[in-house]
Amino acid sequence: MIEWREEAAAPLAKPLDALYAGLAAADVIAIEARLNEAPLVVVASAARQTVANHLGRVRTEQGGLLAGVPFARDPASAEIDVVLVRAAIAATDFEGSGVSLRMESGVWDRARTALRDGEVVIGWYHSHPGLTAFFSETDRRTQRAFFNHPFSLGWVVDPLAHEEAWFRSGESTPVESCQVLALAERDAVAQARSRP
Repeated sequence: MIEWREEAAAPLAKPLDALYAGLAAADVIAIEARLNEAPLVVVASAARQTVANHLGRVRTEQGGLLAGVPFARDPASAEIDVVLVRAAIAATDFEGSGVSLRMESGVWDRARTALRDGEVVIGWYHSHPGLTAFFSETDRRTQRAFFNHPFSLGWVVDPLAHEEAWFRSGESTPVESCQVLALAERDAVAQARSRP
């Protein structure tokens, strides 16, 4: 006999303490000091460097996906306090021009293999070379269609003007620059722990 049972969906957010366990004290203090500006976007320096290397100073739009973890003080609530961007996965199969980008579905396969335990695809990034960093109407449609969770991020970079802008959720809500925090120490600590 088949029986229908309602079960609550597991929360996607991890407890904030789980993030703190892997950070240097200075990084924890920096996050705690900014939690009143939540949700914070915490970007690992490796992810930032991957995006910079990928986009370079090319005049053709390029992009990829972002891997990471959403964190919350109370994971059972819908409130996200911190979104960690651990990695960027470049789209290698794409069509781009100076004003448009179409990434092929293979980037999702590459992202799945790059995800670590407990991570999800938390967003996407792309360039607007020479156009400034903003979300176009096409970008907003893409965000709404594919990145509509409360923690979902869109990151636009103008590599020629050295500008960037962040947007979150399916509503493409702008993320203020004070809500974006780079954590270079985290990467240094992780590398030091992995050395023999």
